[in-house]
Amino acid sequence: MENNNLNCFRKIILIILSAGLSACSYIYGEDGLIKDRTYDYLEAKQTKELVVPQELKQKARVDYTQVPAIGEKAKQADIGKSVRYAAPVQILAVLDNIREDKKAPNPAVFVQENIDILWQITVDLFVNNEINPTVVDKSQYFLNTGWVALDERGVWLGIESDEESDEFRAEFQVKIKPGVIRGENRIEVVRSKAQKYNDDSEQWENVPSFWQDSAEMLNLIISNYDKKVTEMEREKRGRAIAGFKVELAKDADNNAALVTATNREIVWEKLPRVLESVNFQVNDKDRRLMTYFVKYEVEEPGFFASLFNDEPEALPIEPGDYQVSLTDVGELTAVTFKDGQGAPLESSAMVKLFPILNKLFGDKR
Repeated sequence: MENNNLNCFRKIILIILSAGLSACSYIYGEDGLIKDRTYDYLEAKQTKELVVPQELKQKARVDYTQVPAIGEKAKQADIGKSVRYAAPVQILAVLDNIREDKKAPNPAVFVQENIDILWQITVDLFVNNEINPTVVDKSQYFLNTGWVALDERGVWLGIESDEESDEFRAEFQVKIKPGVIRGENRIEVVRSKAQKYNDDSEQWENVPSFWQDSAEMLNLIISNYDKKVTEMEREKRGRAIAGFKVELAKDADNNAALVTATNREIVWEKLPRVLESVNFQVNDKDRRLMTYFVKYEVEEPGFFASLFNDEPEALPIEPGDYQVSLTDVGELTAVTFKDGQGAPLESSAMVKLFPILNKLFGDKR
């Protein structure tokens, strides 16, 4: 009896489900309660044109949204699917010693760096990536890369010497010359030629070059310079920690200064360690001016310092703001101490400072 009831229950459930599914067609669909309007637009009719009353018509028509004429260079630019969907290019002038030349027509930056170091790092970038420049004129610090392979992402370095680009290629010119501020040098990059391979004609065809194309190569040079400088800084820190000898002499402006035969970059790296060890607080620095802005404070010795003589020796100068600048004196480096207004300290003050600073520059720190 129980089995008969179970079978009847199953049959009833199947009948209800079948009825429910078939009922969907009565609810949805073309003939259902809720009609499908997906393709109703195909039967839409055109409405009457909008009629503007005579009193609201503008007598003198003025085109406030004139479309400017398209230049010849813009007409040659890619359109449609051939357009490069890339974000706007900005020059990577983010390092302390780099600033962008915003007035230049071509991408350019000023770098606070020795011109020969800049030149060698730039040349090595291309040579190490299997690109042999066609023109390398060190006397003018001018370089022409020759054909460089490119893809849709921009510059493609790393192509083997026996291979050629089968899609896109370009030539770049790199110029380095002294900048407007002493110690600065200017790097400018121009994409002088560009060609795209036509599969139909099997010929290379010239294509236009734009500012961002040159900026991409300049950014590559800057990022490579940053990498190399980081490696050089690591070596300089090692040499700076070892210490070096300084002497009391004069800078290029005939002011009393500490002078050393050590490279200026190594002195720049060592200087904040020396200053902080005698209670100078470094508040700011200007890499282009090679100047540290510091404040000298005399602290009262603590109880344990008086027992173990751990406090640094007090300097024979008044507490306050000072500037410490590095300049070149021939092949030597001069360290000039100045007051907060930029006036060099008197020779008598430098004579008193010399024994303390000479010892600190010579120590390993």
